Amino acid sequence: MVKVYQRETKSIIEPKEYQAAWLKRLYQTKWGNVLLSMVTSPLFSIVWTAIDHTRLSKNKIAPFVKEYDINLSDYESKNYQSFAKFFIRKLKAANIHVSPSNRVCAVAQAKLLTVPIHSDQTFTVKGQNYRLEDILQDRSSADYYEGGTLFIYRLAVDDYHRYLASETGSVIHRRKIYGKLHTVREIAQQHFQLFKENKREYCLLETKNLGMIMQMEVGALLVGKIYNQPFDSYQRGKEKGWFSLGGSTILVAYPKGTVTVDQDIDHYSNLNIETQVNIGEGIGLKTC
Repeated sequence: MVKVYQRETKSIIEPKEYQAAWLKRLYQTKWGNVLLSMVTSPLFSIVWTAIDHTRLSKNKIAPFVKEYDINLSDYESKNYQSFAKFFIRKLKAANIHVSPSNRVCAVAQAKLLTVPIHSDQTFTVKGQNYRLEDILQDRSSADYYEGGTLFIYRLAVDDYHRYLASETGSVIHRRKIYGKLHTVREIAQQHFQLFKENKREYCLLETKNLGMIMQMEVGALLVGKIYNQPFDSYQRGKEKGWFSLGGSTILVAYPKGTVTVDQDIDHYSNLNIETQVNIGEGIGLKTC
């Protein structure tokens, strides 16, 4: 079972996993492996979720709200014309509390894991060894983050799927990389290098004091679309974009010597346990 540390209660829980049984059959059975190449194609996600963009899907909203104890009064609207519209619901501005500027700001409500980026660009997530160059498909950019820190935000289906800019800065590079759409849950992470294989897009932000920050949005099963505001610059704590349907992941890389991770998050990350964080929450300290 997946375990998540809750900062508010200082406890470890095993959260509900949406369609866990179906995903287990898909990734851990012979017939599931036969279907996997089809199911992880972007076309499958488009077709499978088509009805969620119509009025016929409205009846899915109430059971979902009840299942995950969602307070609709926290959001700008209470009425949605489809499940897809409900999924990208927008929080009232008063409900997003951005941490002070000397803190690392959580860009999303998510399950957070932090890992060091080693001197050879490698890092390890859920038993998978990655090279940042393979994920960015750009060696020179990847070299810049050697010795730095990577923040990995995994958004479950019940998390808020709009996200913030990690820092204030100018966009000096932007890239989209097409790929598959595996689920980003642990059951898939054990078998596939998701951040290397999945559809993703990223930008490099030139900041005033922290150097160049990398923020990447990774698509996932049933999340065929990533919407980023097409700005030439972003402001820390302001909305950068959103995902459409399903779970997904955001990666944020900081250069060496620029940030430290909060002790509790670092402790549980070393145990391979994610920490539940709220959008805008302080999760580390800037050191320069």
